[in-house]
Amino acid sequence: MSISVVKLHPDCVAIFNEFKGNANKPTHDFLTMKLDGVNIVPDLCPPIGTSSEDPRFGDKEHPAFDHMVSHLIEKGSGYAFYIFRYDKGNGHPSKLVFYTYVDDNGPAKTKMAITSSKQVVEKGCPGFSLKIQANCKEDLSYKVGLDLVLERP
Repeated sequence: MSISVVKLHPDCVAIFNEFKGNANKPTHDFLTMKLDGVNIVPDLCPPIGTSSEDPRFGDKEHPAFDHMVSHLIEKGSGYAFYIFRYDKGNGHPSKLVFYTYVDDNGPAKTKMAITSSKQVVEKGCPGFSLKIQANCKEDLSYKVGLDLVLERP
């Protein structure tokens, strides 16, 4: 699938801009997008706090992150944005991270399509601090993401 064929749906851009613009007071727990034919469309964008109300994630240390990971793994591929908030002793900074996920065991066609079309999301949704390419559940751990965020100035 040629990258020139893939289009980012305007709703993705609108939701991303709302999410990014409110990093200190987010409107959603996280955002996911999926490749639907030749369009990248919004997928799961739960309102802030709803992941912790879900019985599957409510008792987790990072319910929104765990919800996002569970959804990506269930789908086998996708794009996601998550805001890491952390304590550095002098406040609580945050960083917006862009994830691209394609399961290592997924079909080759899916791997190629997601990998080649991630640039469409990057270009249409600028302003994130870090991008992470994940290919297995271990790549999607909170600790791995946070460690990468903390390595960046």
